[in-house]
Amino acid sequence: MGGEQTGHGVRGADPGRGASGREWRVRGRPRGRPPRITRPAIADAALAVGFDNLTLATVADRLQVAHSALYRHVADREELVMVAIDRAVAAAPWPEPAGEWRPDLEAQAAAVWHVLERHPGLVKEFLKLTRFPEEVMRRFGASVRSLIGYGFTAENAFLAVDTVFDLTIDVFSRGKQLDAPAGRSIVRDSTADAWAEAVGAEVAPLMRRALTDPAATWFDRKLRLVLDGVAASLAPRTG
Repeated sequence: MGGEQTGHGVRGADPGRGASGREWRVRGRPRGRPPRITRPAIADAALAVGFDNLTLATVADRLQVAHSALYRHVADREELVMVAIDRAVAAAPWPEPAGEWRPDLEAQAAAVWHVLERHPGLVKEFLKLTRFPEEVMRRFGASVRSLIGYGFTAENAFLAVDTVFDLTIDVFSRGKQLDAPAGRSIVRDSTADAWAEAVGAEVAPLMRRALTDPAATWFDRKLRLVLDGVAASLAPRTG
């Protein structure tokens, strides 16, 4: 039964079956359909769409999948925003240690500014979150530990990093507020006269300059001031 016995096996037996009776031709073949989308793919699509246009629908359209398919990976729009921010932070060119706390912290602030600048709308979405993206928390922790490595106490390191990161986000956000449309102009131009009148003749030129200069210019000046304060009040004493 099943074929004539010969010295070479069973004549007439299915060559696709081994002695075990299993189909060797299907061994190693993946079972089921491979996933069409993944969280990394969703994150990349979200960044490509941009934070100003970010919805589950626009990301699904970018990926050419059904809107409902995204819910297997992200629960809602806030989680979609968090996934995108995580991806942006993880992909950013974070600086290597410089060997001194001040240039290190300054470079960290510049890197945060670069992330915000590279991804329009990110800062606005970040400030609305009810949770914090994991990569943001990891980056914050790494920066604090870096200062501890330079001899800062944990509390002083935490305060220094928190202050610098808050400054970076705040100045960047204020800059975007000033650049927002206001009728046929932008806020920084349309409010210049009102500011000048309100602050008085002595301060008016400084206010006009503050409204005219790019936000990055004032950020650099404010960051130097904060770092001077860190050096005077929080940094470990040397010598």
